[in-house]
Amino acid sequence: MKLKRSDTITSSTQIHFIYQTDSDTIPDFQGKNGDITVRYEKNATLLYCGLGEKALCTNTEYRVAALKGIQKAMELKRDKVSIIIPEKNTTPDVSRSIIEGTLLGGYKFSVYKSEQPFRISSAEIINCSLDNTDFKNTIALCESVLYARDLVNDNASVVNPQFLASEAMKLASQNGFIVTTLDEKELRKKGLNLIAAVGQASSTPPRLIFIEYTGDIKSKEKTAIVGKGITFDSGGQNHKPTGSIETMRSDMAGAAAVLGVMKSLAAIKPKINVVGVIPAAHNALGGNAYFPGDIYKAYSGKTVEIWSTDAEGRLVLADAIAYCQEKYKPSAIIDLATLTGGVLYALSDFVAGLFSNNDTLASALFTSGEITGERVWRLPLYKEYCDSIKGELGDIRNVSKLKKGHASSITGAAFIKEFVNDTVAWAHIDIAGTAFNEGSARGDVPANATGYGVRLLMNYLMNH
Repeated sequence: MKLKRSDTITSSTQIHFIYQTDSDTIPDFQGKNGDITVRYEKNATLLYCGLGEKALCTNTEYRVAALKGIQKAMELKRDKVSIIIPEKNTTPDVSRSIIEGTLLGGYKFSVYKSEQPFRISSAEIINCSLDNTDFKNTIALCESVLYARDLVNDNASVVNPQFLASEAMKLASQNGFIVTTLDEKELRKKGLNLIAAVGQASSTPPRLIFIEYTGDIKSKEKTAIVGKGITFDSGGQNHKPTGSIETMRSDMAGAAAVLGVMKSLAAIKPKINVVGVIPAAHNALGGNAYFPGDIYKAYSGKTVEIWSTDAEGRLVLADAIAYCQEKYKPSAIIDLATLTGGVLYALSDFVAGLFSNNDTLASALFTSGEITGERVWRLPLYKEYCDSIKGELGDIRNVSKLKKGHASSITGAAFIKEFVNDTVAWAHIDIAGTAFNEGSARGDVPANATGYGVRLLMNYLMNH
């Protein structure tokens, strides 16, 4: 869908937004957020989208209303649409949220459909309060979210570690990024044994990918964003059962978010420095798979007892973070990972789990989550949790000694923390609940891949 701004309405199909207090002007319409009604006039089709109570409207309410409107226009098979922002001179966040709802709401993954769904060719935004740069940047950000969704929704047989490396190279060739990729031989040679072990049974070997964006050559400050890239997680020798394995192509959603952020940085070009890091592996079951009970020496020098081959995400993140710190010396590290099913027991799939060694970083990420609707909630990393992963034959174990299922998201984060230098501000975001929606679409959350993390991280990077 091509989106442009306009001062006049040129389409006969119009999306209007109505606050609940104004809904009495439209018969049989309450104006609650998510409500929509269609009215047909002689030369126009008017779609009225409810915003709810004006005093309670957040960015999410505007985003949801726009999403509902554009989806109804698609259902009506309208090729061109005019979208009228409710008031002139609204805050930029209102315009931005309506644009996001329009573009993200129009998404459909249809690569494998024999019959392609109807798509709106163009839309125009009326009363937009963004300047031209912000307008273009918002579109670029949405396109990056859709790119991340595509990566997660596609087949695991397509999106393997080599494919992720090739996507990084495409971004580099198009935008002048520096990309470094370590293959399976280099991983072993450099002592990145945890990543190598996780991917050693697969016919598509593991990769460790670094993408450097330098927007401020005068600054030494650099943020690393690390995305778990398990392109399919069978569980390895601790094999996942039916009911848990079918959507495991989504275990690389963290990597997809990192690629989405890098794509967005290329378009927006902020004056910051970022290195994207993707440890990519297929956790396969096979004759060469690593075993429960094995002990491996990590890149950091610590030895790790493998108590479950299905707790592999923390292993690849541990090596990636340790190597990144030594080579790139970032001042802050943020990792995103579909790490634990346990985070859903704590927060369901509405909010991601946040863990951090730095209050300022954690607070900034929380604020970005509230602004973007990609919310996070901080969970503790008390000493008792960290003690529960101490090893007996090795230094640490990849599954805690606590009862099965107890604080699993916390102890997973505690494991990663073991590989973070004390001087580095670090945050871990467990997106196992928010990255992939196995149910029906709700609000502004689509079914299947959500693209979670791209807007959250971009808001943080641009403002902090």
